Amino acid sequence: MSTISLSSTSGPNRSNRGRPEPGRGPRPERPSRDPRKGPAGQRPPREGQRPPRQRPGGGEKGGGRSSRRGGETPFTIKGELLFGRNAVLESLGAGRRVPTRLWVAEGLRQDERVDRIVELARTNEVLVETVPRTMLDDQLPDVNHQGVLLESGRYPYADLADAIDRDGTVLVLDHLQDPQNFGTLLRAADAAGVAGVIIPSDRSAEISPTVVNASSGAVEHLSIATVPNLGNALEKLEASGRWVVGLDGGPGSQDLFDTDVPTPAVLIVGSEGSGLTANIRKRCQLIVSLPMRGHVDSLNAATAGSIALFDLVRRERADSAVE
Repeated sequence: MSTISLSSTSGPNRSNRGRPEPGRGPRPERPSRDPRKGPAGQRPPREGQRPPRQRPGGGEKGGGRSSRRGGETPFTIKGELLFGRNAVLESLGAGRRVPTRLWVAEGLRQDERVDRIVELARTNEVLVETVPRTMLDDQLPDVNHQGVLLESGRYPYADLADAIDRDGTVLVLDHLQDPQNFGTLLRAADAAGVAGVIIPSDRSAEISPTVVNASSGAVEHLSIATVPNLGNALEKLEASGRWVVGLDGGPGSQDLFDTDVPTPAVLIVGSEGSGLTANIRKRCQLIVSLPMRGHVDSLNAATAGSIALFDLVRRERADSAVE
């Protein structure tokens, strides 16, 4: 906590205060302060006695206001800190994590999302605190938190078997590393209703608060599995009756819109710039790409992957209608 230094610049003879006046002896010394008392004149707790317990922030479960003010000790975070109204709302609504505390900025303009966030927090007995907005800014200075932060447990990854057992297309990400691309593509995957998402456990973006925010909270509803070996995972997915389709340009690539792609499928999207790795490309039964009719010759991974996903949704609907 910052301290303020006070200096006295007015009043008679302030500069001589405490000095002996001419012809007089020194002033008698004041009695010393009781050594048993603290600097504020309060007795410290006796040996073995606990000091009075104070609750930081003054928050209460299910609501309440905080007594914190700017400049006090920052939050101590356990787990992850989700930010952004959509991300926080979807996480609380999905109910897959264990949330512990919700911070709402003082003076925040209320809307339906904020009301719903607070309502869900109270329903789940989450500690809700209203704090100065500067405290949220200090905690996450480089993001647009939109006046809400949620302390929550880590993202609960699924197993590969969960995706295999569900019906529909499975999205596989071959070492996609950009959090914004990652989150945008996962948002499209949820909208397309994929059976699951598979990512490698190394050299890949993780489900971080930034990714949750970039997906507008959609990742909280997805079944996402991490695997140590993508090749082995593809073998198991192919054995489940799915065609393995890689989205990539280069030799042997076919126009997606002119190619017959059996459904359900496994759609593999490569990393930014380098695309599919050589080992994964060899395992694909089809390599497809999007037709480029304008001046640019490529799209980023999130945009291309989103288009391909919804083309597969169209094919699945057509196949279901025939059956």
